[in-house]
Amino acid sequence: MAKKPMTDLDKKLQEMALLNWHQFVALIGEDSVTIAKICLLRRDKRSYEAIKRKLDVTYDTARYHCSKCPNSES
Repeated sequence: MAKKPMTDLDKKLQEMALLNWHQFVALIGEDSVTIAKICLLRRDKRSYEAIKRKLDVTYDTARYHCSKCPNSES
């Protein structure tokens, strides 16, 4: 599947994330940020247990969200 080019709205959202993190998190939600962090940690080959400890989530939460990550190798 081909990647879609970034739109002006995508660029504005990216800019918001860079310049005003708290506003960005308020917009997309704490849970979405946590899920993204879980995916990043798993992509870095972290174990479910390591993710659990790093983000203060349950083992099952880490495992569940890892299974939903793009290109997941859970």
